[in-house]
Amino acid sequence: MAISIIAISIQAGNPIACFWQLHKAESSGIGMIKENFDLLVVALLALSIAMYDAVMDLCLNLLHLLFGILHILYEWLELGIEHGVEHLFHTSRHGSQIITFYILLSIGALLLLWLYRLLPGLWRQFTGSVRQAWERRKTECLIYWLSLPLSNKLKLISTAGIFFLASYVAM
Repeated sequence: MAISIIAISIQAGNPIACFWQLHKAESSGIGMIKENFDLLVVALLALSIAMYDAVMDLCLNLLHLLFGILHILYEWLELGIEHGVEHLFHTSRHGSQIITFYILLSIGALLLLWLYRLLPGLWRQFTGSVRQAWERRKTECLIYWLSLPLSNKLKLISTAGIFFLASYVAM
């Protein structure tokens, strides 16, 4: 919760004396994001269409950073296992590398099995939430459109047409 300091009125008789009261403001930021997450996704999609080169550059740079961090973590894990095997079993460097390879292979197989079991449920949940958000926004837009008078409908269509023509000319 955000804490804001609110100045209360100056007391009568002493203009310098004023007191401050801590007021806890309601934090509705997260709730608002959860409520309008699908609108946020649509806005980001529209932004990525309008500025596709900057968005692609940003996404590729973030992907490169992510893979770089994952590679460093993998190498750190591999080196830790290798040194642990080498000191625990008193093996040669080559022997500990072979043992480390098979340990990492079994860890990777277990992770793939876990992912194989997890992904279908996540996919069903994702498609259900996307379908629900689509139907909710479609119903909201239909209700809004039906509630508009004819003059506002014409204004809305002409505004959309002007934006379309402006984007066509700008390209």
